[in-house]
Amino acid sequence: MFTLALRKKFIAHHHTAELDAEHPIRSHLYILEVMLEAEALDSEGYVLDLDTLEAEVDAVLAQYAHKNLNETEAFQDRAPTLESLAQVLGDAINESLYAPHLTALSVRLWRDDVAWALYDIER
Repeated sequence: MFTLALRKKFIAHHHTAELDAEHPIRSHLYILEVMLEAEALDSEGYVLDLDTLEAEVDAVLAQYAHKNLNETEAFQDRAPTLESLAQVLGDAINESLYAPHLTALSVRLWRDDVAWALYDIER
């Protein structure tokens, strides 16, 4: 089994259901760890080309970085919790990758270096 991991940092904002003086917009530093697994390497000797993975992750993060998560399409009907953001990012990254030999994708999403959520996808 092979694993390839990539780590990216981004800042995003959110608020609770009530946006007022007692519930202001909060900003967090998020650290996203993307881990890909494969039983075997591809024909070029990679789990996935790192430049390809980085470009796909950057494209997904561009939809959320420096934005109010509550105003994004993904969070119109649900709260932008750490767990739900990990799922949204994981699903989007998984959908963007064409690599049939991958067996799993995991995202670990840290918030402010003190808490994290893990979301796993079997492929």
